[in-house]
Amino acid sequence: MANVSNIVNVSVVPQGRSLSRGNMNIVALFTSQLGALSSSNRSKAYTDLSSIADDFGTTSAVYQHASVLFSGTKNPCNSGGYLVVAYWRSTTETVSAKAGYLKGIQLSESVIVNTLQSVSDGAFKVTVDGTLKTITALDFRTIDSLDDVIKIINTSLTGAVASINDQRIIITSVTTGATSAVSLLTANTSGTFIGNVLGLATGTGAVAVVGTASGTLTAESKIDSVTEALKEEPFKGFTFLDNPTDVESKALAVFAQANDILSYDVFDSASNLEKDITNVVWDIKLSGLENYRMIYRKDGDRKVATAEMTRLHTVNFNNENSAITLNLKELKGIVSEDYSQDEINKAKKVGLDLYTNFGDLPKLLTSGANGWADNVYNIIAIKNYIQTDVFNLLGTTGTKLAQIKRDVNKIVDTIEKTLILFRKANVIGAGTWNSADDFSDPLLFRRSILANGYFIYAQPLSEQVQSDRVARKSPAIQVALKLAGAIHSVDITLSIEE
Repeated sequence: MANVSNIVNVSVVPQGRSLSRGNMNIVALFTSQLGALSSSNRSKAYTDLSSIADDFGTTSAVYQHASVLFSGTKNPCNSGGYLVVAYWRSTTETVSAKAGYLKGIQLSESVIVNTLQSVSDGAFKVTVDGTLKTITALDFRTIDSLDDVIKIINTSLTGAVASINDQRIIITSVTTGATSAVSLLTANTSGTFIGNVLGLATGTGAVAVVGTASGTLTAESKIDSVTEALKEEPFKGFTFLDNPTDVESKALAVFAQANDILSYDVFDSASNLEKDITNVVWDIKLSGLENYRMIYRKDGDRKVATAEMTRLHTVNFNNENSAITLNLKELKGIVSEDYSQDEINKAKKVGLDLYTNFGDLPKLLTSGANGWADNVYNIIAIKNYIQTDVFNLLGTTGTKLAQIKRDVNKIVDTIEKTLILFRKANVIGAGTWNSADDFSDPLLFRRSILANGYFIYAQPLSEQVQSDRVARKSPAIQVALKLAGAIHSVDITLSIEE
């Protein structure tokens, strides 16, 4: 019978995989408490308070801060994010010696079992701690699982132990230190080589890690600890349980600004209310380091930083009218403080938030002197979403985006869809563009901002320089948007006639 493919052939163009947008609701608490965390185990993610209690104890500072986070009915962990507890090595730390090991690739148990059940003379060579070991006569004909495979290997192997973790076979030396090592498996002159089947030979993706000697690590800076933690967890907000010095606060503020994350800090000295260049709060404000969110607290309770972070990192930008402002919000688990009008005025000028009382109502009174926290949060999200969405457009297009107007418009359309998302969330709002800065047609620019809250302009292809075209770059794209802002206060005039 003739096959229809002789006449009609159908192929499917595979769609590329997409990146996930950044999660703005992952937050981190940095602690110097050893135990569950250390320099070799930098961070751990949590979504419930009981796990914090198990790892750190109910009397720990970590637990107290986490209690504030989980006490909020709206918090990062029920808003699509999670809590990261990260380690800061504040003093020297003794590190135990570690064993060398060989870690294989993930295996399919059914495939491995079916393959090895016909092998009665399995063999391989492996060097353990510098000694070559030849393993032969491994009979797998009666195995039913990967565990059976491990038992057979361990029967013949000395100086190291094989185990299974995450569907990977790991062979670990029984010694520790710099000379502890397990090599990739190689073939013996006789017998059936099983190194490739087990994913432990050269070219399979297996990794051999040499052990390390015990030693003492010196204390690290807070910046170093945040840098290390960010390699493991993509958090967007963080605070330290230990009070930073003024020098550390400025350094953290610079780091947060450069890395598009928010840092939260508490200040408790009356001098922090003063417009004085020696006041680090005023210095940070003058430096325009808006990603550093600062709260004034007479009793120095650092949990208020956790509470403010908890309240802000809760927005789901996919929902309509979901954007928030921190002003006049209540902070769960925090006792408010009373301030004089002079203290309130000074805090507003230098950029310090206050958790205070309006009658018998505790409310957060925010300062915009160092920018508004919600604007900082929202702008980071907009930048990340646009970057990710345009990347996914390029990465999921089965063919290509050509350097033609139609395909450039696809990029513009992708950006517009992202901006519409933020307009629906009430981050972007239509209105009058008051700045003298504009681009493209000034009339069209202002009409678009007035109608939509944004304007997108792509440089005409005819104006693109040849070197950029040869480098396969898109024409330059400019975006202007107007933030919806928020109402924090109201002036009312009453006209009365008798």
